[in-house]
Amino acid sequence: MEELNTCLSCKSPQLLSVQKSKAMMHPSDDIFNFDQCQNCGLVFLNPRVPEHKLGEFYTDFYLPYRGDQAWGKYANFVASSQKTVDKKRVSIVEKHVRNITEATILDVGCGKPTFLKMLSEQFKCRSIGTDFSNFGWKKNPSDYKDLELIEGDIHELNTLPKADIITMWHYLEHDYDPAKTLQKLLSISKPTTRLIVEVPNYDSYTRKKYGANWAGYHTPRHTALYTPKTMTNLMHRNGWKVESTFSYGSLDPYILDWMSRKEAEGIDWSLSMESKFIRFVIGMIGFIPKSIFQKKKSLGFMTVVASPQ
Repeated sequence: MEELNTCLSCKSPQLLSVQKSKAMMHPSDDIFNFDQCQNCGLVFLNPRVPEHKLGEFYTDFYLPYRGDQAWGKYANFVASSQKTVDKKRVSIVEKHVRNITEATILDVGCGKPTFLKMLSEQFKCRSIGTDFSNFGWKKNPSDYKDLELIEGDIHELNTLPKADIITMWHYLEHDYDPAKTLQKLLSISKPTTRLIVEVPNYDSYTRKKYGANWAGYHTPRHTALYTPKTMTNLMHRNGWKVESTFSYGSLDPYILDWMSRKEAEGIDWSLSMESKFIRFVIGMIGFIPKSIFQKKKSLGFMTVVASPQ
């Protein structure tokens, strides 16, 4: 395990343990610790799993890697919900660039690049995706033939063009050195570039409701949990100015609520989710009245739009 002596954001040594959480979507009973910086307030995993050992936590228990196929005969319904998410993300990007058809879009941590594919098909813009692994596209490369997909560490990629829009959809909370990453992205930005970041919101209803079982911890894969304040501080320290902060994201907050409940129940994440689909949908419908108010009170996610200082 790698123990940090200072804060990930401000480098202060004033740290206090605030939460113990077991490994999530994983069969072990390992317990991990989250510290909070007493200077800037950032909450982060400490100690953390060495990066080269993280693969141990991406097994058949890890639901996102199994994707829609984990839901058996309901796989097509789940796949269609991803299109809804992608449409929201495309809409967000469209609002923050003047001439999208001539823009260069960079998605960091693109995973399965369905968002980029939709963006490229709709606007014919230059669409680039990077990820540590090509797991998300290697099985169906022809589906993404119009995209520029790059496997590798963002810090080691020296040929990236300057982007008009940079997106990170649930990437930064996984980052072992978020300050270094923001500085790297600043180096490939224009004065007019917009950086769009979506992450779990530590200062949210679901975190307060579920405590150690909050799926936003995603223990031990998430290295930091942000609030609007700590995200603003991190951005400012690394050359970015936050222009807008939203108390919601492109993902349905019910998903975070559902995963948190299942963590509390001790679900076996390696099993098929098919038998849980009907109750999942019923719960989602029942959650709609709460979702209406997420623009005033975060239910689990947040989005930040920033520009170079």
